[in-house]
Amino acid sequence: MEQQLFEALQGTLSADAGIRHQSEQTLKQLELNTRFSLAAANVALTDAVEASMRQAAVIQIRRYVGRHWSIGSAKYEAGPIPDQEVKAQVRRKVFSLLTSPDRKLRMAAAATVASMAQFDWPDEWPQLFSQLVNLVQGNDDHALAALSVFSEWVNGDMAEQQLEQISVLIPELMRIFSSSDYSAATRVLAVRVFSDCIDVIASMSIAKREFVDAHVPPILCQWMEIALQVIRQPLSGDSNGPVISLKTECIKAIVKATMGIPRHLGPYAPAVLEAVWDQLKALQDPYLYAFVYQNSAHSEEATNMLVYCEDDGDANTIDSFLCGIFEWISRVADSKAMRNVFVIKAPSVEPTSFFVDLVNVLICYGQITTEMIEDWTDDMDLFVADEDEEGYRFNVRVAVQELLQSLEETFARPLALAVGQVAQTRSQLASRWRDEQNDNWWLVSEAALWGIGCISSSVTALGAKGTFDLSKLFDINVWPLAQASEFPFGQGRAFIFASHLSAELPTEIATAFVRASANAVADTQLHPAVRLSAVRAIANFCRSLPGDLIKPQQERFINGLASIIPRLSEDSAHIALEALHATLRVDQGLTASLEPVISEVAMGVWQKYPGDVLLTSIVIDIVEDMASNSHAREAFSLRALPVIGSAITQATDGMVVSSGIDLLSGLIKGVPSPMPNGYTEAIFPSLMRVLASSNDSEVLQSGQTCLKYFVQKDAERIAQWHDENGQSGLAHIVQFVAVLLSPNASESAALFVGDLIAKIVQKCGSYITGDNFAKLVRIVTIRLSTAHTSSFCAANIPFYAQLIVRHPAETVALLNSIDCGDGRSGLEVVL
Repeated sequence: MEQQLFEALQGTLSADAGIRHQSEQTLKQLELNTRFSLAAANVALTDAVEASMRQAAVIQIRRYVGRHWSIGSAKYEAGPIPDQEVKAQVRRKVFSLLTSPDRKLRMAAAATVASMAQFDWPDEWPQLFSQLVNLVQGNDDHALAALSVFSEWVNGDMAEQQLEQISVLIPELMRIFSSSDYSAATRVLAVRVFSDCIDVIASMSIAKREFVDAHVPPILCQWMEIALQVIRQPLSGDSNGPVISLKTECIKAIVKATMGIPRHLGPYAPAVLEAVWDQLKALQDPYLYAFVYQNSAHSEEATNMLVYCEDDGDANTIDSFLCGIFEWISRVADSKAMRNVFVIKAPSVEPTSFFVDLVNVLICYGQITTEMIEDWTDDMDLFVADEDEEGYRFNVRVAVQELLQSLEETFARPLALAVGQVAQTRSQLASRWRDEQNDNWWLVSEAALWGIGCISSSVTALGAKGTFDLSKLFDINVWPLAQASEFPFGQGRAFIFASHLSAELPTEIATAFVRASANAVADTQLHPAVRLSAVRAIANFCRSLPGDLIKPQQERFINGLASIIPRLSEDSAHIALEALHATLRVDQGLTASLEPVISEVAMGVWQKYPGDVLLTSIVIDIVEDMASNSHAREAFSLRALPVIGSAITQATDGMVVSSGIDLLSGLIKGVPSPMPNGYTEAIFPSLMRVLASSNDSEVLQSGQTCLKYFVQKDAERIAQWHDENGQSGLAHIVQFVAVLLSPNASESAALFVGDLIAKIVQKCGSYITGDNFAKLVRIVTIRLSTAHTSSFCAANIPFYAQLIVRHPAETVALLNSIDCGDGRSGLEVVL
């Protein structure tokens, strides 16, 4: 079998795609032989075989372990499972490869041993842990291989009986971590495995409290001493990669311990804070020279200090270490022991000098980096995404923002005061640099405003005037930045800052920025970053300022947004649509006069991106607002309904049909009750035909919600409407419900039917009588008797509540008469 396997492995490395495919199929067939893994292990152990083939054989064993080693595997595929004798031979052979002189072979073997350990330890492989500990005590290569196994294997799911073995491993980890005889990679991995051990200890800290209390303190005492030494170690010159990697793993481990065993790590918090604070101050200038300030004489030296290459050739930086520090501070700041470090009571709660200094350092680290500017310049979608509250890229600036917002939850007033002080100081520095013609001034200025914006709700709640001199801040910072067209990302920040604090602005300043935003969004010559920032500002202004300040610019807002929205991609259009929605309620008469523009833009975006959930939700909000505007309703409906109707009745994609029905729901929600003449007659029949012929769960769910709004707004017309066969609209809905609740129908497809039938009872009580009433109750109750999910049952409770309130005696009698087919009456099922 070894020869067959060897040839198949050779084929998988062929440049010919056909040969590769055939070889992969051959391997799958060979895997059905219970001795496959043993044959692969023999190939891997054959010295005469070239290294790449031996490595491929080990990788194949790992894949086999996932598919055929145990029926408990999440990746298990039907087929024979090797017996224990074969498994034992494979385990022994693969483990022996952990001491191979070939690094790639060792690492492949480590991953495979870890995979087998998940299924075989401790029952079939009880000696594994001690074998690995013995290997950890060997040379650097052997220790690294053993630690690689532990790093994939040790986790919080380990059972309580393994806690003692973890306590045997930890001293070895500390020995490696503290010894310069081992490579940086091995020492880093030792710290990483120690972090995993912390997870195991934390998961058992309650069940095994006595054991943990006895063993953790002496372990932490030794480990924290070494970890703090590493964190305090200064950086100088270049070749700092190993030190930075160790620092990063140490702070990650401390964060994990702070979260997992806070009672034991709490006493070390002051020492950790002292160490990381010294690091933040020491690294601040090198960080700024390396990543923020352009054309600095110190940039090259700082970059060499903080940027290094990993073994795989990828560049890495100090960022992860800094982010770890920020996360640790956020974890400990709200503890009682640390509260005095941040605030004092004199007589009201005030920030300490340390807190102010910390905020100053954070805002320095929060400055826009040259890499961010390059990325944003190349891709405005990325700029929009990073500026969103839930941006998907994590970096130092985002870590600072998260820390500021975390501190805001605990120290809202002191933080607002500290940020105010720092913003004034940083703005003065920016002003001085601007006078000195230092082009980096705008970065300092932008970060000061950005820092305030991160906690704008607290600043607004406290009152900007009580936090800092707003007029002075505008004079020395905001106005100069707003006019700095050569620095578009800074110019855009001025707009966003003014909009965040718009409720606190003097009328003349607010009016000036509202007018400037209208100019910016319409000016096609401006940098896109400025226009997009003005778009965000418009949304904030419309939500925060009185209507009389917005009204003079409302038309320009809407026209400007209408001009920019079609040019935006699917990833950025949401901010302009949200701004457009925010403008609609300023003056409904003016909104109505611009209905053609609004309709074209909103419906155009939806037609272009009907599957985008975020964009569709905003368009639905716009549709609802336009439908609720008595001045615009009729014209908007005439323009929107054909588009919506066409999507519902003619689209072949269920997603488009479902999205169209959601828009129809928004329209119905917006119109008054009863709905205007002709609405129900024009829309309802087409909707019912689509729902009657569809088996798409999304379409059916959307239909249930839409019908609920139909019943809520126009129950009488639905009851009175009849098709050509004399069947009423209400009968059509009951028939639809019956299909949804048929025994073979999916419960997920009927997820919202409970709301619909409850609304029928509430609004159509005088129309649904006799047979229809009994039929509806019987359908729902019999389906409830076979329900599998609690959510489905809970969704139908309001239906019965409405019945009992309106028809108590009749409902009880009817339920008692229903035979659910399993020996229970309907009343027993409901109860």
